[in-house]
Amino acid sequence: MFFWFIAVRFLKFVLIILLGLEFFFVSVDSLQYIDVLSSSANTAFLFLAFNAMYALNYVLPLSLILGLIVFYISLIRSNQYVALLSIGYSKKQIFFPPFLLINGIICCYIGLNATDFAYAQERVDSIARRDSGTISRDLFVRYNNDYVFFQKVYPLLQKAENIKIYHTTKQNSRELTSITQANEGYFDNNEWNLINPRVSTLPQSYALGQEGMQTKEYENIKILKGFRPKILDTFYNNKPIISLTDAIYSLKILLQEQADTKRTRGVLYTLGIVPFFISMLAVIIAYYAPPLARYGNLATLGIGLSVLSLIIWGLFFSLGKLNANAIFLPEVSMLLPLGILLIISIWYYNRLNKI
Repeated sequence: MFFWFIAVRFLKFVLIILLGLEFFFVSVDSLQYIDVLSSSANTAFLFLAFNAMYALNYVLPLSLILGLIVFYISLIRSNQYVALLSIGYSKKQIFFPPFLLINGIICCYIGLNATDFAYAQERVDSIARRDSGTISRDLFVRYNNDYVFFQKVYPLLQKAENIKIYHTTKQNSRELTSITQANEGYFDNNEWNLINPRVSTLPQSYALGQEGMQTKEYENIKILKGFRPKILDTFYNNKPIISLTDAIYSLKILLQEQADTKRTRGVLYTLGIVPFFISMLAVIIAYYAPPLARYGNLATLGIGLSVLSLIIWGLFFSLGKLNANAIFLPEVSMLLPLGILLIISIWYYNRLNKI
C-alpha cells in the first residue's frame, strides 16, 4: 500500500511532464515540415509518430528528473513528507519506490534502444526528405575471410546495389580464390540474398595449359550471414544512428578484424550505460529535499536542482555525441564521469537518513 501511495504520485508528475515536453518538442519540430504534413494524412501520422519516438530520447531523462523534483516539492508543501517521516518511514524508504521505478523505466528504455526504435530519427529524416532513407556509398570492408564492396547501401530498405565480394583462403587473407558480383542484394533472415550473381572462380594453379578462371551465373546466392546493413553506420558515419543490438554486432566484427573500436564502444556506453546517470542524480535530489517547507525556500531549491540536473544531462548528452565521432577515449570521457557521479551518489545515499 505504501509503495503504490508513493509510486502513483511520482508517476503522475512524470507523465504530465513527459506529455508536455513531448507535445512541445513535436509541435516545434513539425513547424518546419508543414508541407510534408499537409501532403497526406498517412505521411503526417507516420511523421508525428516517429518524431514522438525520436523526442523520447531527449524528454524521457528530463521527465524522470523533473518529475522527481516536483514530486518531492509536492510532498513537502502538503506536509505529507514530514507526516510519513513522523509515523516511522525513513527517507530511504520514501525514496525507494521512485528509485525503483526510475531504474525500471531506464531498463525499458535501454531495451527499446535494442530494437528499431533507435532508428526513429532516421525515419523522420527520410520522410522529411521524401526519400527511402540514408544512403551509404562506396563502402569497402573486411568481413571474416571476405572483402566486401557496396557501391550503395539503403539501410532502411535492407538493400544494396553493385555488390562485389572477394573471397580469400582462411590460411592467407591475401590469396584470392573467387569473386562474387551482383547488381543488387537484400538482407533477409540475417544474411544477404544476392540477385542473379556471377561467381568467378580463380584457378588453383597458374601454370601454362592449366584450367583458367571459370564464371557461373546463379539465380540467387545467400551469403555474408550476420553482416547487417546498419553495422556499416559505425564504420563510416561520423554520427552513426544504430541500435544497441547492431552496435554489439559491430563491436564483434571489429574485434575479430582487430580494428579500432573506439566509436562503437562510445555508442554502446551511450545507449546501454549512460542512462543510469538519472538514478544516480535522483539520490542527490532526494538528499537535498527538506522534510518541511520552513527549512528552505522550495522555489529556489526547485530551480537549483533543475538547473543542476540540466547541466549534468547536457554534459552526458554532449559526451555521447562527441564519442560518436570517436574524438575521445570513451572509457575516460564517459565511464570516468559516470563513475565519479556514482561515487558521489553512494556517499549521499549513505547519509540520506542522517540528516
